[in-house]
Amino acid sequence: QEHTVLPDGVSYVLENYRTSELSHALDLFVQSMADLFTPRELGAQLLSLLFDSSDKHVEVLWMLRKVAGQAAHEDMSSICPSAFQYCVDFCGTAPDPDTSHAVHELMVLDVISTLVPMIGSNVAYYMDTLLFPLLQTTTSSSPALQAQAHRVLEILAQQTLTSVSQMLHDNVDYIVEGCSQQIRAVTLHPRVFNILCGAVLLVGRDILVYMDDVVEDTLDVCERLAYEDEEVVLGALQFLEIVTRTVADESKMIESTKGQAEVVDPDPIATAVKAMDDAVASRMLDDLVLTDPIPELPTSTDFESTDDVEPSDTEPDDTAPEGNPLAIKICLSVQSFLYADSSAHQLLALKTVHNSTNALQSTRDLLPLLNEVWPSLVNRLSQRDAHYVTLAACDVIERVCTLGSSWMRKRVKDDLWPHFERILQTSSLRMQRSECTLVKRVLRTMGKVVECVPLDEGMAWTVCVLVVRFFGTEVEPELVELLQQMTVLYGDKVWLILAKLGCVENVQPDTILDIGVSTSIKPPNGICQMLGL
Repeated sequence: QEHTVLPDGVSYVLENYRTSELSHALDLFVQSMADLFTPRELGAQLLSLLFDSSDKHVEVLWMLRKVAGQAAHEDMSSICPSAFQYCVDFCGTAPDPDTSHAVHELMVLDVISTLVPMIGSNVAYYMDTLLFPLLQTTTSSSPALQAQAHRVLEILAQQTLTSVSQMLHDNVDYIVEGCSQQIRAVTLHPRVFNILCGAVLLVGRDILVYMDDVVEDTLDVCERLAYEDEEVVLGALQFLEIVTRTVADESKMIESTKGQAEVVDPDPIATAVKAMDDAVASRMLDDLVLTDPIPELPTSTDFESTDDVEPSDTEPDDTAPEGNPLAIKICLSVQSFLYADSSAHQLLALKTVHNSTNALQSTRDLLPLLNEVWPSLVNRLSQRDAHYVTLAACDVIERVCTLGSSWMRKRVKDDLWPHFERILQTSSLRMQRSECTLVKRVLRTMGKVVECVPLDEGMAWTVCVLVVRFFGTEVEPELVELLQQMTVLYGDKVWLILAKLGCVENVQPDTILDIGVSTSIKPPNGICQMLGL
């Protein structure tokens, strides 16, 4: 065996475990068998083995695919319907893919892709049985099964002279209604959510208009089975995450389209005429003599300082468009899973919140949503979770602060910074790998917060004093990036700390009073140049 790992996107498993010599020998064997029997006779023998044998299905399917691939359509006409029916029945009743069944399922899909052109337009009679299993397999954990399911769908679409997404869109009523009925059933199997995930991923944003009822049913399932069936809830959360991701992609595309529309000049002739008029007016102004003195501009002392004014939680801009109600409904319902015991549920809830905030940016519903989910997000930092959950929470918090901007000022000071301060204070300078990853993520998140959210002067000073202790550690690159961002708005504080540490030329550290920074900290050479000080 040349390969020990199944590569992505293989058409069938067995041929990836052969040398070129063995592959050639097997091809000769198939040819010799075809010489002894007609393709019709050989196919009939294989078909009888397929229905009689209980442990040789994979080998028989491989041989049948080889024969069907080399034979003419008319030679396979007598056995093709029976072989195809076996494959369709297997897809309709196959257990969940696992190690023992993955090879069998892969070979069945390979035979289907070979026989579909022979079945022709009659394949429409099998669609109701094939569609759901194929959509489920497109979300399989096996890359090989995913690729083969996509290949079968493409071949089926070719028979209808359309694309996969259009073929599924034409059948979306059947897909959504069928899944809704299964979700409402007393005995609910998690595979129904795999089917919905596959449909949404393949159809895209055009399927969103059909999602209201099935999303409502899914949210009911999450609420009803939250503490009873972890597998079903996991599948439901995966589906909801994919829906919000699709909504976010749609919103991004709409924003991009608006931006392009603003750039396009609707009337280039009128624009040229206006430019000529402006040029004439400019020349006329040049000939005028100003007789009145230019009034003096008021100095900065004529205005009150607004540095210490706290941004108020004003109402959202009524002129902004409304947000997608589907994303709002999902986000508000799923945020309760941020408190779940399962880390898988927590991660999916975090992804869903992230997608929803992206979907609502530039809408009037963004700030109310952020206000609702913010306590749940910050709570994740107070729990002793697996570090990857905390890292994911930092990703979402960074995005929320970016979108909320100055509106997040008080929330960052009162809610977020105490958790980050605790993490930075309790972290050892000789960090283990997981602790080092967490500190790096906190420093990067703080860099984004400093860039987007104006900090209280006292908090800015505390941040500078606390983070410089990490000079000379593995997180120094992230620390320098944070200080570069701090220097833009709080350069005086950074300069004072570096002067106390002896990094500023012509300034003696002893001339600066004690500011609470350990003089044993050794910043890298040229740190002032790195920060532009």
